[in-house]
This record gives sequence, structure tokens and C-alpha cells, in this order.
Amino acid sequence: MGRFWAVPIAVATLASSLAGAAPPRLLGGVATAAVHPGRTQAIRRFFDRWSGTPYRWGGTSRSGIDCSAYLRQMYRDLFDVELPRTTRQQIHLGVDLRIDRKELDTGLEPGDLIFFVDRVGVPNHVVVYVGGGRITHSVSGRGVVFESIDRLYGRRVVGRRLLIPASPGQTPISEGGFGALPAAPLVVATEIPCPPRFAPKRRTVRKWSREPLRDFKALGEAELCTVRGLAAALREHRGPHAHANAERLALYADWMERLDATSENLFGDP
Repeated sequence: MGRFWAVPIAVATLASSLAGAAPPRLLGGVATAAVHPGRTQAIRRFFDRWSGTPYRWGGTSRSGIDCSAYLRQMYRDLFDVELPRTTRQQIHLGVDLRIDRKELDTGLEPGDLIFFVDRVGVPNHVVVYVGGGRITHSVSGRGVVFESIDRLYGRRVVGRRLLIPASPGQTPISEGGFGALPAAPLVVATEIPCPPRFAPKRRTVRKWSREPLRDFKALGEAELCTVRGLAAALREHRGPHAHANAERLALYADWMERLDATSENLFGDP
């Protein structure tokens, strides 16, 4: 069976194909599909094949690939579903998923998508939920990675489910038995707060209130929430370098958030 091109301009066709079909089963307001036991393993094997591939804006091959191309290749290879090329197109398809602000993976299934969006709702990055609290994506500076869903903390996100089994009487659009993709609702982001465990230790706050922070490498492999938490703590401190370091850390946190998009967002092809 040929692959289905899931593009936003096909909304009318999709709506027509879904007419009369039974709607997806709802659980807690979220459309759900049966969780296939092998889907996590399949996504993990896909990551293993692409692991080590560097990130490259606009890239679509093993010499370099960006986040939306990595997702598209995964859906093509594993699920026989053809997706649009960019995150700006991809986010407008599928069933909207509510992202729990405390238990991030509640209600998620392997293959679900989580988009990072900016303050006006424009997507600049996409990750794929693998299962077991893990995600995979291709990200600037690190390439194709497999890591904790904790990467969502401190960001604005939108969840989408594109792998929806065909309803009884509906002709599948892929060999995997998936139904036509509905148009997604308007983009409404959920802001994921940083949990208390990212709060800086007192000795760290004291250190950077007294010493100038000249090199961010001194922070080690800091998470976005770690940097933001330290900046907030230093703003409340009276040390000689506290406020200056707080401003530098705030700018660094903004840079870390933009790193997912790099120059892609400027060209409209993330």
C-alpha cells in the first residue's frame, strides 16, 4: 500500500474520509489507541540505527539530520506514514494531547509527539516519546539522542498523537493499520514548571554570588531548569557578583532554549 501524504491542505479530504466513522475512544478527554507492546522496542531500534548522526539544519540523511526530518524518517520507516517536512506543518495534524505538568508521561504512548513552542505558539522543535519516561530527537549541538523526558521541564510544549488506528469500516492509510489524520486544534501550549529538585544548593548560590561567572562550562552539564533556578536565587542574593551573574545566567537560559531551533526558526523550516 502506498504511503499517505499527511499535509494540512488535505483537511477537507480528511474530514470527508472520517464522516460516519466511529470517533476515537476517549480516556480522560484524550483520544487513545491501543498501546502496541513492540512499539517502544521498534523506536529504540530506529534510534540505535541513527545514533551518532550529527544535527544539521535542513539535513535529511545520516551525514546530518534535523528534528523534523528525523521524525518524518521514523514514521516512514516504522509506521508507513508519510508526514510533512517541517514542525510548522506537523504540529497541525493529529489528536491534541494534554501534557501533565507534574507527571510528564501520564497518558502518553510510544510514538506520540511533543513540540517545543515559542512565546507566540510557533513550534521550533519536536521530540518523540519512546516510553518509560524517555524521548528521542535530533538536537542542535548533540545530534540524535535518547534521553529523559525531564528535558521538557521549563519549556512550553504541545502534545500530538498521530498514530491512530483505523476505525471499523475505515480504510487504513498505511500498512500499519493507521487511520487518516484529523486536523489538530489550535496550538495551545502548556508551560511546564521547573520542579523543586532543580533548586540550586546553597553552596552553589554562595559561590556564584561571590565569584564572577566567566565560563558557563563551570556549571557542567546543566539543565535548563538548573540554570533558571540559579539565576532566580542569585537575584535574591546580596553578594558582589550575584546580580551580574544572574543576568548572565538568564541570557544563557534563553540561549539554551533557542538552541533547539538555532537558525531554523528564522527560515521557517524547523
